[in-house]
This record gives sequence, C-alpha cells and structure tokens, in this order.
Amino acid sequence: MEKLQRLDQFLSDKIIWFTLVCLGLGVFFCEPLSFLVPITPALFAVMTFINTLGCSFRQIGHVITHPVPVLVMLALLHIVLPALCLGLCTLLFPTHPLFTTGLVLNFVLPTGVASLMWVTIGRGDLPLCLSAVLLDTLFAPVVVPLSMKILVGSMVEMDAGGMMMDLLFMVALPAALALLCHHIRDGRVAAAWKPRLSPLAKLVMFCIIISNSTGVAPFLKEFNRTLLLVIVVLVGLCVFAYLLGWFVAHKVMHLEFPSCQTMTIIVGLRNISAGAVLAAQYFPADVLFPVAFSPIFTQIMLAFVVKLLRRTKAGQADQAAYNAEHGAA
Repeated sequence: MEKLQRLDQFLSDKIIWFTLVCLGLGVFFCEPLSFLVPITPALFAVMTFINTLGCSFRQIGHVITHPVPVLVMLALLHIVLPALCLGLCTLLFPTHPLFTTGLVLNFVLPTGVASLMWVTIGRGDLPLCLSAVLLDTLFAPVVVPLSMKILVGSMVEMDAGGMMMDLLFMVALPAALALLCHHIRDGRVAAAWKPRLSPLAKLVMFCIIISNSTGVAPFLKEFNRTLLLVIVVLVGLCVFAYLLGWFVAHKVMHLEFPSCQTMTIIVGLRNISAGAVLAAQYFPADVLFPVAFSPIFTQIMLAFVVKLLRRTKAGQADQAAYNAEHGAA
C-alpha cells in the first residue's frame, strides 16, 4: 500500500512532465502507438470509474439545497462559453469550419473529473465541486451531442446518437457504477480501493494522452499560420474561461474564497480526453487538432491558476484561517 501511495505521489508531482513525454511519444511514434486508438473508450471508462470513486448520491442532493452556484457554472460551461467560441471562430475561420467545430467541441465538453483533485489540492469547496462534476458528467451524453447539433450541426454531419452512446459508455455509466458501489458499501469501497487504483488511473490517463496525440502528428508535419491562430484562440479562450469563472464567483455572486476557487477551476477545466475520443471517432480529422492539442498546456495552466489564486488577498486570508484552525487542532 505504501509503495502504491509513493508511486501515486510521484506521478502527481511529475504529471506535467509525464504529460509532455506522452504527447511527444504520440506525435513521434504515431504509427506504432496507434493500436491504442480503438481501446481508448474502454480506457476512459476505467479512468472515469476510478476517479469517481468516493463520490456519493448525497453530493447530488447538495444541489437541491444550494442550486444557484451549480446552475450558474453549468450555464457558463454550456451556454456562454460555447456561444462566445462559435461567434469568435466564425469570424476568424470563415473558410475553415472544421477548426471552428473542433474549438466549439472543446468548450461544450463537461468539466473535467480531474477538477476534484485540483479543488482538493487548493482546499476549495469540495461539495460544490462534487455536485457540479457529478451532474455535468451524468448529463454529458445528452448535453454534448445536443449542443454540437445546435451550434455546428449545419457545418458538419455528425452521428449524435453514436456520440451519445459513447459518452454514456465512457462517462455516465462508469460514474453511476462508482456511485452505486459507494452507496452499497457505505463508502468502504472508496476507502479500500481508491488509493490502490489511483496510480492505475494516472497510467491509463497517460495512455489516453498518447492515443489522442497520435492524431495531432499529421498537422505538426504541415504546421502553418492557420494552425498557429487556432492555438492562439484556444489558449486565449481557456484563459478567458478561468477569468470568467473567477469574475462571476467573486464579483457577481460574492462567494467565499473556497467557492470562488472551485467555480474558477470548474468553468476553466474540460474533459479533454473524452472530447478527443469523440473528435477522432465522429468528426473529420481537422476537428481533432484543437481538442488533442489542449492537454499540452491544460495541466500547466491549471497549476498556475491554482497557485495564482492562493496568492490573492482572499487566498492568503483563507490560508491564514486554515493554518490557525490546523494549529488549533
């Protein structure tokens, strides 16, 4: 058990470097590693199940008594940001609708399950995070295909039914199974198995990153100004998403710092791995580039955002309160 915990801590500490290595492997060895592509949905289902262990139906009940923050986050995730992305990309890429489709797909995806890890690291509002992640994950099979059909359905032909079934298999069913295990065993499954399975979840994630990055290789061989503009727009919109989450939470809703930090992470982070799988299976190749490129900077940006939040006045006050409480304990 101790060896597994040390391995998990090592993988967590070096996750940025492992991500970069996996991206490099997928790009430079795309042909021999392409065998991972067909099994990626199954790998993603395993990762979702492990990451959702420890969540309970009680967290979903939290939404009933505190619905406003979660509803605001879901509105920002699935209405405001996708609409903004579509408008901007339509102006910038009038002759490249597939890049627009890829960027919109990137911003209609559910929030990343990894936000649970980052909110825990930053000592954010975990019940709020759990509520948003669980609801967004469970409704993803309906929300994502419907959003893509409404926003970019006229640009490309898509198999909305197939996309819904894949999201059901990769996201909703594994999450529901983890919730059921937690309920039946009264939380003992998570306590016993999540520490043991956590390293496996990270290794599976690295395999998914390798699989997704194999689809980027052809674009990098013919890199041009349009692809550079796609990257600039992608990074800019991701930064804006974090800023929007913080502004709405802090300036509009006047939430306490842990909740502000949670909303910032939830609104900014996306389940990119699921998006890359969908892009590879249901869209033309150009759609994959924006989604598959996102992991290159996502972890680095998120680590920087969490660190920056802790340096704000509210973050320093929260740190002082935590230290006082921890010292008193």
